[in-house]
Amino acid sequence: MNTLEIAAIGLRQDLERLKLTSQNVANISTPGYKRQVAVQRPFADTLAITAELAVSTDTRAGKLNATGQPFDIALPDGRYLLLELADGSQAITRQGALQLDPSGQLRTVGGHAVMGMRGQVNLRADQRTGVEIDGQGQLKLQGQVLEALRLVSVKAGQPLLPLGEGLYAADAGQWDAEAPTTGVRAGHLEQSNVMASQEMVNLMTTTRHAETMVRLFQAADDMQATAIRRFGENT
Repeated sequence: MNTLEIAAIGLRQDLERLKLTSQNVANISTPGYKRQVAVQRPFADTLAITAELAVSTDTRAGKLNATGQPFDIALPDGRYLLLELADGSQAITRQGALQLDPSGQLRTVGGHAVMGMRGQVNLRADQRTGVEIDGQGQLKLQGQVLEALRLVSVKAGQPLLPLGEGLYAADAGQWDAEAPTTGVRAGHLEQSNVMASQEMVNLMTTTRHAETMVRLFQAADDMQATAIRRFGENT
């Protein structure tokens, strides 16, 4: 692999890192958002792989923010809400800003249906006032359990496939056996786990690396121009 190829790979990966940084910064105020990070590889592996930069999801929990809204929930570490999308497919998310639509169906702010243990969560007209969500994710009205949120946990080491809007692909084969849930916090939202200072450091590091790759390009081009000129002079 020549110098120009090495510089090209480096610049392409720097562009991908900049996209990750901009995506993280754009979602710094998005509840439940998990920052995307570039996977670090040994130098030799980096040169051998010319595809897009490998990306992983930082699943660490963000800080909690009290909202006082009854359908805002913060999930315990490692748990995700199961959703049904408009096309019938499923996804998982940690974005706990929920609301009832006019028909009484519980949805995310993005309009996705929230799944309970018996299917989509839908409350009758006489059940929509005074509902509380307890620490186990159960929807209760005057002590009576109406439904329980379907909360899943992903097996350790299993990657999350981002779908956008804070959603991740739902693959039942990656889920741990469901255990009783505790620690759901109603009236709270989990903040994004993006730290502005950390993203600024990433931006500066990536920018400097890209500048180095550009200089490497220029140096390689100058060397080739010199070699061609000398070849022409000697022929």
